[in-house]
Amino acid sequence: MKGACRGSLLRLARGRGASDPSSAEPSVTAGTASAAYASLYAATFLVGVTMISLGPLLDPILAELGIPLAQGGLLSVGFAVGMLVGVISLNLFLARVSAAWTIVLAAWLEAAGLAASGLLARGLWSLFVAYFFVGLGVVFLNSLPGMWVGCHVKTGTHRAMVILLLFFALGMMATPLAIALALALGGSWRWVFVAEAVLSLLVALLLTVQPLSDIKGRENLRLRQVRAVIGFNPVLFAVVLTASVLYIGAEFILNVWLPKFAIETFGVGKSVAGIAVTLFWVGLLTGRLAMVELTRRVAASRLLALGMGVMAVFALGVAFSVSVEMVMVMAFLSGLGASGAFPLILGFSGRFPAWHAGVVYSGVIMAGALGRIVFPYLIGPIAEKAGFRLAMGLAFVLAGACSGLAFYLRRVSGEGEAAG
Repeated sequence: MKGACRGSLLRLARGRGASDPSSAEPSVTAGTASAAYASLYAATFLVGVTMISLGPLLDPILAELGIPLAQGGLLSVGFAVGMLVGVISLNLFLARVSAAWTIVLAAWLEAAGLAASGLLARGLWSLFVAYFFVGLGVVFLNSLPGMWVGCHVKTGTHRAMVILLLFFALGMMATPLAIALALALGGSWRWVFVAEAVLSLLVALLLTVQPLSDIKGRENLRLRQVRAVIGFNPVLFAVVLTASVLYIGAEFILNVWLPKFAIETFGVGKSVAGIAVTLFWVGLLTGRLAMVELTRRVAASRLLALGMGVMAVFALGVAFSVSVEMVMVMAFLSGLGASGAFPLILGFSGRFPAWHAGVVYSGVIMAGALGRIVFPYLIGPIAEKAGFRLAMGLAFVLAGACSGLAFYLRRVSGEGEAAG
């Protein structure tokens, strides 16, 4: 398997041994590469749209279905458990399934889950089950493009990851605004889910018309392979996964709970409250554009430490805001700090050789799903018992811990002064 990416990685460009456009092998034409990247960017954008929707819709969902605040986080848990099951399945059981069919079927599954969420949910547990299948579909669309980058782009891995995830950030930024407009016009959360199901079908059709190639000799991940990956640098492996848990936990506390926090604390309307999430992602996207250039000049671990420190400070500012206007400003600045975190963490998968990178990437996604399961769920019970402000302060704790961990990450990764 020399030169190939085994285990969890599916090669997602036509031809043999595809890399980024600047380093693709001669067998990959410019037109084929462009078609492949268009599909990957569309899938990544769809993931952003789907992942951010629950926060702006949480208040009307809880109100219509009669779900208490303490159980509100369970909807995020259902989605995250679906993602966790999906990433485990991708790595352990789906090597014999064509990569092209895997990603197409994932888009169809997501569409079915979204349609069921909007049309069939009648209570907490029926929506929990439907949202589980949304998360199950999303994780394949989320994992495969970045796993390709981690395996094939060994020079400038962090920059390539940032560019790919710009499309994710665009979806995250635009969706709360679209939802706010829909709610302001009298739309229902149910029809938002139905509209997203239609978008998922369109992406599935694009992936069908422009199919992505499989790789030959791909294997299901086995214990011996996991041991080989961990054995290469066990401390780095553990630190990268821990950083993912901490960052995703902090990010999704804000994504899921910011609108509800604004509604409960300041009494604003649902359409106004959703703008806080948009501003978080405006800040994140603004910072991510700058990060493309910064990754060429500054070590990734230093960018991660600084960014997560900034996120921690302004997440605390969110929790203790004295007006909804201050919440909006703090949300924007928190997003600015968070802008590079996930692509920088993912980029450390490129410090593992050959097919190991795909396994590490999958581990980062899995760790992130764990962070999303645990920490957003905790906000509801804490808010009910100790108040919303103290609950939202958990994002500060997680972001601060990730910032501190970044200094250790620099040492164990062997990173030089210039970013990789």
